[in-house]
Amino acid sequence: MSTDPLQVLGANDWRQACRMAFGGFVGWAFATLLSLPYAAYYAVYPLVLLGLSPVYDRHVALQFLASAPTGMIAAGLMIGVFSTHPVVMTAAYLAYALFCFAVMTSPRKLFMYGAMCLAVGSGLAHYGSYPQMAWQPLFWAIAGSLVTSVVLYVLSFALFPDVEPRAPRIPPKRTPVQRRHLVLLCALAATGSFAFFQLVELSDSLSAQMATVLILLGLTHEGIWNFGRTRITGSVIGSIHASITQLVITHHSSFWPLTAAALLAGLLWFSAAHTRDKSGSMQGFSAVTALAILYGLLSPTDDLIGNSLYRGVSVIISVSLMMVFVSVLHRTLNRFPSTRWETAA
Repeated sequence: MSTDPLQVLGANDWRQACRMAFGGFVGWAFATLLSLPYAAYYAVYPLVLLGLSPVYDRHVALQFLASAPTGMIAAGLMIGVFSTHPVVMTAAYLAYALFCFAVMTSPRKLFMYGAMCLAVGSGLAHYGSYPQMAWQPLFWAIAGSLVTSVVLYVLSFALFPDVEPRAPRIPPKRTPVQRRHLVLLCALAATGSFAFFQLVELSDSLSAQMATVLILLGLTHEGIWNFGRTRITGSVIGSIHASITQLVITHHSSFWPLTAAALLAGLLWFSAAHTRDKSGSMQGFSAVTALAILYGLLSPTDDLIGNSLYRGVSVIISVSLMMVFVSVLHRTLNRFPSTRWETAA
């Protein structure tokens, strides 16, 4: 997939691109103008909700909201009760990941709830476990950003409604053995990522840690590899865009309106690329979320080029390792009849 959004886009595609750019930009502006901590969440979560839900669906919005208390309670228990026992905490995280992926793969259409429970719980459990981290502001930032995202979700559909009906998405049907394979594969991979980032103590690795979790939303071995490749490509493209922007506005990056204009242009460009993509490769989505995370993590005086290079490299390394780990798990699970993937994946 190319991130060139100039090819023909349908009317609905442009509307969704505008919704994504609006949601991500307003969330970022709200957090930065009020100097709220963890502004990256306010920029990224609206993009996730609007990017993965092209049709207004109150059921999806409620799932998004419900993921906040679920993830916060689970992470609070892991941090408050098990953080002094790393092995027990890892086991608790595995149990939580199993729950999240079981919900995602269930026939009850709760994918958004399970996905956001995983994202919220993983981020909170990882960063909240560091002694130097003040986890209460982090918890409030997660809750505030999720509520803000739903408000922006409603507003964006009011401002940029679709002009024609969309075809409904039909989730794939899976056998119990296939579902068991997917749940174990993804839960074990997520737990491996959690353990890795706990051991190496990369407390400033939000982009890399979240990237390893987000690619697991591909669920199947093939889907995860596809998401992994496009996450790497998209993150690199987003980092390059940020670096070029920094070069263009050198000596003026502390001027908020100029930085905001540069971010808005990037959000609209990559959101359009995401909506144009009909193959599901998610390269545009990876680029737009990488850009939002990068801008959300920076203060006006930060070196955008240095940070974009660091985060781009960290994402490449961590996602590449995760893809290899997923392949090992996939082959291992296929050795057992009760967890063998019955079709090519």
